[in-house]
Amino acid sequence: MSLLAGKRVVIVEDTTIAATYLAREITNMGAEVVGLARSEEQALSLVEKGNPALILMDINLSDGGSGIEAAKTILSTRNIPIVYTTSYSDDATLTRALETSPYGYIVKPFDTKMIKTACETALHRFALELQVTESEKRFRVASEAAQFGVVALTESGKAFDFQGASSLKNRLGAGTSMPVNEFMALFPEAERDNIADCIQRGDTVRKTIKVDGESLGEEALWLDVVFSDVSIDNEQIKIGAVIDVTERQRKLRKLKLSTTILDQLAEGVAVLDKHGIIRDVNKALCRLFGVGAQALVGACLSEFGIRRDELMESAANGPCGVASRQKRTLLTAHGEAFPALVTLSELEELHGDLRFVMTVSDISELTHAEKRLESLAYTDQLTGAGNRNYLKLALNESMEADTLKALIFIDIDGFKLVNDTYGHDVGDQLLAKCAEGFQSELDANDVFIRHGGDEFVILVQSDTDVTSLNKRLLKTLDTPMISDSAVLKMSASIGTVEYEQKQDVNELLKQADIAMYEAKKRGKNQAVAYSKEQNEAIEYRLYVEQGLYNALLNKELHATFQPIVDTEQKVVALEALCRWHSQDIGDINPASFIPVAEETGLINALGLKMLREVCIAHSLLRESGFGHIKLHVNVSILQLNSSELVKEFLDYLADFSVSTDDIVLEVTESAMHDFTTRSVLKTLSEAGFGIAIDDFGAGYASVSELVQSFTTVVKLDKSLAPSQDHNSQQNIIAESLVQLCRKLGKKVLFEGIESKAQSDFATQAGCHYMQGFLFARPMSIMEVINMLRDAKPEAVPAGK
Repeated sequence: MSLLAGKRVVIVEDTTIAATYLAREITNMGAEVVGLARSEEQALSLVEKGNPALILMDINLSDGGSGIEAAKTILSTRNIPIVYTTSYSDDATLTRALETSPYGYIVKPFDTKMIKTACETALHRFALELQVTESEKRFRVASEAAQFGVVALTESGKAFDFQGASSLKNRLGAGTSMPVNEFMALFPEAERDNIADCIQRGDTVRKTIKVDGESLGEEALWLDVVFSDVSIDNEQIKIGAVIDVTERQRKLRKLKLSTTILDQLAEGVAVLDKHGIIRDVNKALCRLFGVGAQALVGACLSEFGIRRDELMESAANGPCGVASRQKRTLLTAHGEAFPALVTLSELEELHGDLRFVMTVSDISELTHAEKRLESLAYTDQLTGAGNRNYLKLALNESMEADTLKALIFIDIDGFKLVNDTYGHDVGDQLLAKCAEGFQSELDANDVFIRHGGDEFVILVQSDTDVTSLNKRLLKTLDTPMISDSAVLKMSASIGTVEYEQKQDVNELLKQADIAMYEAKKRGKNQAVAYSKEQNEAIEYRLYVEQGLYNALLNKELHATFQPIVDTEQKVVALEALCRWHSQDIGDINPASFIPVAEETGLINALGLKMLREVCIAHSLLRESGFGHIKLHVNVSILQLNSSELVKEFLDYLADFSVSTDDIVLEVTESAMHDFTTRSVLKTLSEAGFGIAIDDFGAGYASVSELVQSFTTVVKLDKSLAPSQDHNSQQNIIAESLVQLCRKLGKKVLFEGIESKAQSDFATQAGCHYMQGFLFARPMSIMEVINMLRDAKPEAVPAGK
């Protein structure tokens, strides 16, 4: 049964997809997710309300605050195990995180095994620590119980005497004795008869009373009152010794109490004198050391590996409390080592030289759990390789030792498509097999790292030829890989960089990454060595990536709309086109930033931005009397495979009162090959959306995709636009495609029309709609509306 079963868990994660994934996996393990938080403020509120047994905490929270600061605030008032989730592994971040004593780390990207192992290990370790802490607490309470004041019933039976109990006497505001009726009045009235019966029977009585301290100028006090061994003989009260109040008997009683308590504890316990000599032990300590009590009593504390002067120094420094708390490796009588938590606590002066209590807890299981946590912190659980946390540690060590020869950066080509098509389970199997193949080609001195996702890093420390090694690494992927549900032929793009002394770690990784991207640009499935000339291209890409982030924040992205006309050149629809105008460099070509948006995941934010523009445009068209004009929106495979994005898509339309019948979704023909995408498109078609195949005929085209029942429009790519030679092969292909689409019941839209001859050809070939600069260039929605008002066209629907 999983340790997570029935446990309440709070997840703090600013990324919706990551939070949803964690919540689903944790729930499948039997836990109860009591809340998801995106910011530090939300995290504190959820913990206060949800009272969780475990917290999964993202280190960096973009929506507000820091996961580390949230952890510090929570731990200042609560004792809850926290496991960090992070994709950051720099030394400064780890150092700050370690200040909160986390119970583990889960490094992104997540997988089920990693989540389960980290959470169960954290809960197990937390339980062990609680057990040790609770045992120490029980012993301290019991050991100091002997410090209660002593009260005894006089032989007259009419009063209670305070003997050797000046503290209790003063707190009760009494002299050396107190009448029985006044003493009994200290207890609640409902309990007094029961207390009197207990005294008559000689039963032990322990009650908590509230004593008014007003007469002493103090606040009210709560005291535990204990008395026993009182008997009645021939109506005469005789004291059989409530607590022997002579100094000698008092010491013996307390020693007896200590012995009883010691033997009840599971942890090893010893009572020490002020010189650190063991005076008494419990059975558990004897079991831990495999020796009898006689061999332990009289031994010096130093025999346990703790210096006597450490204890004496702490004792001389003032108030009683914890004198020493350390992890030690101790030896049994048979010479067997075991890890232990040794705690020395100073007691108030009770009886002579007895001054300290030492507890010894076997923490073998806890130590094992810590080693597992360390392994988790530096090992990728899926492939067994080192993880990103281990990368910089290994890099720094190899640089300092001057053993690093080169760094190899590997990226599996097309891996995301495998995940999207076959699911993460197949993707995980594929990664594990790729990693196994790569490792088989490495020397024992080389270090293999899973950098994250489908990326791997090799630190070459052997004398192997790097070029030859790269060829062998690529060759490991020549054999198709068989998973549970597919046979896949994979390839990889590899970037390499030779190490030069005193080279910066981050710069080295950056150069290898640049070389890997160059390998992808050259067609993938190859290795490329880093050169300085590659910097300009990659720096421009990074500039575009960062600029795209800022553009979304600064609202530099906007929509333009290009009219789509029928054969009578009347506007029937508008295609929404994303445009980016930067104040620094002017207009940026969509061909340069759309691929970057898809690679970085910003395509979803960009898609929602465009959808909002489309909804506003439709509202303006409707108010101007042109509500019949449809709007075409380009969507990518990444957007369609996000269930959250599709839901937000529909919510947007509802907010603006836009019908699905008014929207035509344009999807590239290549995206139609993906099974998941086709399933989503079918669902959207059933919801009323028009579905158009965009750029048909560009590159690889599958005619079989035309038979999909949910597609309503086929948009022929501008590369098929007719030439002046009416008998050319290009014209024949274009005309044939138009006729084929018409026979299959599809509407045909020809884009890229720039001349009247092309327009005439498209009309004669049987196209339903046309789009291009011949009719209008992209413009703002208000420019479109003004154009429509001037032309006053009789528009007809275009997406169905």
